[in-house]
Amino acid sequence: MKVRGRVIALAAGLLLAACATTPEGTYFARPTDPNTVQMSRILHRAAIAGGDDPQRYGFAFIKSPTAAAYSDEDATFYFTDGLMRQPTPIIEAVVAHEVAHEVLGHVGTRRKLSLSLTASFAALGIIAPGVGLLDFVVNPLVVRAFGRHQELQADQKAIEILRAMGHAAPRRSLATALQALAAHTPKEREGLEGLLSTHPTLDDRLAAIEPVEGPAKPVIDYCVSNAMIKAKKKAGRIE
Repeated sequence: MKVRGRVIALAAGLLLAACATTPEGTYFARPTDPNTVQMSRILHRAAIAGGDDPQRYGFAFIKSPTAAAYSDEDATFYFTDGLMRQPTPIIEAVVAHEVAHEVLGHVGTRRKLSLSLTASFAALGIIAPGVGLLDFVVNPLVVRAFGRHQELQADQKAIEILRAMGHAAPRRSLATALQALAAHTPKEREGLEGLLSTHPTLDDRLAAIEPVEGPAKPVIDYCVSNAMIKAKKKAGRIE
């Protein structure tokens, strides 16, 4: 799988960079490891479903019991051990969401916004000494609010990606994944709420992807129903 080749290249690159920018606990499993194989396949399909080139994509794992995923620039993704223990449909929905961030260019846009705010306050600080200190307060609030908006955008894009991956009910798939991760323990450390939160609330995210498709009628029910109708017709109960 081409994504797996990118994983090896990513590992080498990060080692040369002394792993200064990687999340704590990052590691690279063997190419033959079941988790590597599974994630390579899912990420490859999600990239194609998102209209992107899977050869650009690389990933690593994080030693953590939490169920989470993170994306960085240059199509680099990090997935926790806890996430890899989830059912495949849950993993696919989470991956689709992260790929959506990449396809929409969210990480780079968010960093540009932060740098732009810092530069603006620095310029104001020259004119009015002390104003530049506001950057430490305003920058996190603006960037996090922008990030919450991006999360909702990524959810909508993830629905399109899941549909292209073959999910018959992509909205339900994403809603189920969001609820599963919210209920998973242990949870991520952040725990910030309100203006400092980087993500919308679960209720806000679920409301934004409504209406969720109803559960599909099992094929077996359809077959049994038809059989009962035929039996009744044969018995003369149905005209």
